[in-house]
Amino acid sequence: MLQQTGRQCAQCGYGLSRYNEETLCTACTRPQRATKRARPTVPDRVWRDTEVREALAAWDFGQISRVIRQRGSLRQDDMAQLTGLSQAFLSMLESGERRLTNIDKIIEFLAGLGTPAELVLLPLPRKSAPQPDVDSPTRSLAN
Repeated sequence: MLQQTGRQCAQCGYGLSRYNEETLCTACTRPQRATKRARPTVPDRVWRDTEVREALAAWDFGQISRVIRQRGSLRQDDMAQLTGLSQAFLSMLESGERRLTNIDKIIEFLAGLGTPAELVLLPLPRKSAPQPDVDSPTRSLAN
């Protein structure tokens, strides 16, 4: 058991450990530390990395997540905060257990990472030439 010093937490009044040199107990400092942490960002240099560009071109979202984390020195929790996906889902995505297939989630994932638009041209279906309607009678243009 930790010995109490007679000092109390300035916020909640709980007794402080003799090892705690602060004026607040650990429970009261936890929310303050969490709010001080800056929002993670993907460094610009990551987008110039060949492996990142190849993963983007292949639409391999597990590889994209893993390589961006490695090159950007980010944690899966950081990636979760950026993309809106859970840390557990990102872990399964990176291991290949899960896939990202919903277009809305894909857009949210890429936008959350701040992916430059020129690197993620969406593969839209090509418009084909209009086909004549076989069932409709053809009209003569000459009167």
